[in-house]
Amino acid sequence: MNNIKPKTPDNNQPPASDNQPAVDNKTPAPNQKHLMFQKKYRQRYITFGVLLCFLVLYMFTGAITTEWRAMTHIDVANSVFIILNCLILCLVNYEILKLNGGDKWPIYTQIITYLLIIFLYILPVERVNEGYAPINFPFYTYANWGWLQNWLIFVIYLFVFLVYMVLILRGKDITFGKMFITFAFSIYMIFAFKAMTKFMLNPNFGWSSVLWLALIIILTDTFAFVGGVSYGKYKLAPNVSPNKTWEGAITGILVASAIVIAYAILMFKFTDQADGKWVFDFFSNDNSKNTMRYIIYVLLAIILSILSQLGDLSFSWIKRKYNIKDFSNLLPGHGGVLDRLDSFSLVFVVMFIISAILMK
Repeated sequence: MNNIKPKTPDNNQPPASDNQPAVDNKTPAPNQKHLMFQKKYRQRYITFGVLLCFLVLYMFTGAITTEWRAMTHIDVANSVFIILNCLILCLVNYEILKLNGGDKWPIYTQIITYLLIIFLYILPVERVNEGYAPINFPFYTYANWGWLQNWLIFVIYLFVFLVYMVLILRGKDITFGKMFITFAFSIYMIFAFKAMTKFMLNPNFGWSSVLWLALIIILTDTFAFVGGVSYGKYKLAPNVSPNKTWEGAITGILVASAIVIAYAILMFKFTDQADGKWVFDFFSNDNSKNTMRYIIYVLLAIILSILSQLGDLSFSWIKRKYNIKDFSNLLPGHGGVLDRLDSFSLVFVVMFIISAILMK
């Protein structure tokens, strides 16, 4: 019988045990996880700081156009605000194209979509009469838009849609469904920014009206989260957004509505109305209709708060349908531009329609 010595384990590595779990080289060590967590949230906070600075600049540029409109050359700020909106819409268009594989379309096709989204944003949505532009931007005073009839606006939008159809026929990998979704999504976001521009730059509305809408969106989201975390039990839409609850949604609606209604009433009671209207003044400061005005604010605040949450859920549904976590990584730690505009878009589009019907 051969005298065979048993193999001794390596001094640098302890012998394996049957009860010892196998080491997974792909699993990061605890220190690595901690560093990754820190890096992620550091990135998130830096992006938040940049976004906050941009938001202040964005709101300030729009607000001074109406607040200091008597100053010489103040309309430059007006144009800057519109250019900023064009830049944001270009980023939005990039994410919409990426969603449908449009980032792989021929370069000329992509360029045409960018040009069309800017053109439709700049285009008025009703005839521009001299000295009257409640639906349009003061920017239009630099151009002669008097020829633009309401029926012609419809024809222009139809023409743009036909351009999209031509792109379908010329592209090999472009389908009607993808192009239609791209077109419809783009139109939706265009009108959201038309609403923002209309409310911010028109003296009949102004920054206070924009702030009122922004407060509805922010407070609804904040208190819906607080309510859901504190005492949420019943899922609102488990297949779309598992973390949202009915308790959180109702809390967000009630708290946000109460605060913005109080804000609107205080603006009417304690500010000078001589230079313009504040917070969508529905009855041109007719004191005999104060009761009806307050009823409208209550109803509108509740409706817009609900729409804010529906906008959030609809974008979450789109992401689940396309099996993506974020629309892009343009905003590190926060996803894409569309991820930040989900609630904003639906609230502003609906308010744009309401203002076009009731507040001409």
